[in-house]
Amino acid sequence: MMRALYSSVAGLRTHQTKMDVLGNNISNVNTVGFKSSRVTFSTMMYQTLTGASGPNGTSGGINAKQIGLGVSYAATSMDIETGGASENTGKAFDLKISDKNTTSFFIVNTGTENVFTRAGAFYVDSSGTLCMESTGYQVMGWQVDENGNINKNTVSPLRIMSAENQTSQPEFTTRGKCSGILDDNSPNVNSDTGYNMSLNFYDNLGYAYNAKFAIQKTGDKGEYTVNLLDIIDANGKSMVTQYGQKLGNLFGSGSQGSHVDVTNSYTIASGKSNALKKLALTPKPGTEDGTFNLTYNYSSELINQCMGSKLPSGLTIEYVIPTDENGTYTKDETTGMIEGTTVRVRDSSGADVTDTYASQPQFAVLFGGTVDDTGAVTPPDEFTNMYQKITAMDIAQKWVDLNQLEKSTRVDPNPGEDKITHYKLNSSQIDQLKSTFPTLGFDGLTTDNIELQVNGEDNTISFAAVGDDTQAAVDILNSIEDGGAVRTYTLNDYMNQAYLTIDAAQANGLDIFTSQLPEDLEIRFVEGDGSFKIVTPSEDGFKLSFSTADGTLNYIGQNGNTTQTLKLSLMATEENPFTDIQIDFSALKNLANGGTSTAGLVNGNGSGEGTGKKVGTMIGLSVDSSGMVFASYSNGNTSLVGQIPVARFANASGLESIGDNCFRSTMNSGDFDGIGEEINSDGSTINAGTLEMSNVDLATEFTQMITTQRGYQANSRVISTSDSILEELVNLKR
Repeated sequence: MMRALYSSVAGLRTHQTKMDVLGNNISNVNTVGFKSSRVTFSTMMYQTLTGASGPNGTSGGINAKQIGLGVSYAATSMDIETGGASENTGKAFDLKISDKNTTSFFIVNTGTENVFTRAGAFYVDSSGTLCMESTGYQVMGWQVDENGNINKNTVSPLRIMSAENQTSQPEFTTRGKCSGILDDNSPNVNSDTGYNMSLNFYDNLGYAYNAKFAIQKTGDKGEYTVNLLDIIDANGKSMVTQYGQKLGNLFGSGSQGSHVDVTNSYTIASGKSNALKKLALTPKPGTEDGTFNLTYNYSSELINQCMGSKLPSGLTIEYVIPTDENGTYTKDETTGMIEGTTVRVRDSSGADVTDTYASQPQFAVLFGGTVDDTGAVTPPDEFTNMYQKITAMDIAQKWVDLNQLEKSTRVDPNPGEDKITHYKLNSSQIDQLKSTFPTLGFDGLTTDNIELQVNGEDNTISFAAVGDDTQAAVDILNSIEDGGAVRTYTLNDYMNQAYLTIDAAQANGLDIFTSQLPEDLEIRFVEGDGSFKIVTPSEDGFKLSFSTADGTLNYIGQNGNTTQTLKLSLMATEENPFTDIQIDFSALKNLANGGTSTAGLVNGNGSGEGTGKKVGTMIGLSVDSSGMVFASYSNGNTSLVGQIPVARFANASGLESIGDNCFRSTMNSGDFDGIGEEINSDGSTINAGTLEMSNVDLATEFTQMITTQRGYQANSRVISTSDSILEELVNLKR
């Protein structure tokens, strides 16, 4: 009887233990990474009343007679291989291990030992170390060596936000790309200021700069030039002037640039206008010792406008006037000509082409030469000036050609002259004759005493006196008939429209402008109105040539070239290192685009190479499926800052749970080697932004709870029944 009581008591104990395990499982149903456990029972010892006997010749064998003494608690086994459900959190350092073939664990350190967990709820503490949210235990991982490679020799606290990786190193720009469309009809392309573009780039230390360029149409169809205008730092200061460089040295072939107007980029300092004029009119030393000169420059367009010539555009006429050191020159009292002057015609590259144009019949007279009946040209011995001869007949012919004359209404007293058309001169035409020929006594001329006559048979033109034969009219006719109504214009007459050049370095020395100018910029001062213009030199820039068949680039600079170098290394110093930038123009096209140009410059080759970057600050951290931890930076860089390895054991179920979702290795689980393994070595992965939930199955737990309750209840019934039997036994005494 006593055996039944003790067996039931053992049954109560073991079922209570199982209930404790079930309660623990259910209480941790929402614990991150929790692994459920189960209880295994085993029978206790048996009391043998009689042993077993074997069969003999007359009877069979008899089994042993045994009575069990109850149940015992055999083991608690943890279901560590079954993964829990996934919970998406979106947090970068909520990590879930997805096992493929073996069970893996994160490695964390308590401060005294390495332990293991499946709970991947991590955060970065104030020292930049990855830690468990619940305990603060440091996550152990592999560090990155100085070459950016993972060092797998041992695990150590994963400090992913160290001082070293808070910033990303800058990269200097080595490439540039110019693409888009140049339209011949674009207003900017055909303007003095050109079509402007900017290239942003970085130096070796990550400082940002802006190189300003301009493209101008400078020739026939498909011919342009591209010029460097300046290089500006982040504070708006010119790096070209700061390093004493010239635009033509940094970006130029020496002869292919155009004169881009950059006046609007500079401001004359207050009160410096007179200083600029004085500098312009300061004579420069001549080629001979003790000589000085002033050089007035005329564009071919100005000469054509003033002298009626048709010189090609883009030429510059230099009018060199000898002076003393004070800028005083000598004039001939009879002719009014400045003595000792010389003239030179230069093309856009600065080459002297005076002989070329003086030897052409259409320009010979302009240079003081002569042309005979055969068209042969005899140029002057010396090119001292340029000339335009104007006669009264030239002026009259112009009026006729432009239909600027008013027919006279007076009756012709000579009937035989009916083929002649009489024209009345208006007051402005009379004034033009007076101002053009001031020495011929035309002061008395009025609209009442002279007219213009055109013979319809041979279109000959003549001046005639009308009304009273006034002396003024007679004098005019005599002057015209004698060839005296001739006016010769020279460069002297247009000096107030020509410009004098000012050395930019001298202007910088006098602080004439509010900011320093690159030394090879050309300042053009016009004495007549005191205006000035600042232009780039012809040495700055390259020729762009496009195919007229399909608009693609033929070359830049010379045949075979589609790239040119911005030679920033000329500005390099130990304090401010610069690197040359290769600019690719091959994608630039010359096409009709509705009068709009879209050309532009970008740093890099268009595929991300050679772009350059500023210093980057860390803006984010991420973990990939292999446990690699990457830092993202504001400059677009991504850097590897560590890797999270995992621990694996021969018998993961043999790990000892030490609370706080952590396990410790035991002799039955196998030891941790102190290094760990890559998560993907067996195909497993780490999922960022996801947590592993408990693997507790409530349906199973509730079912187990029911059977446990029934077992406990049945054991208690055995005890109560045994108690009743004992009570009956005691009652036998009565």
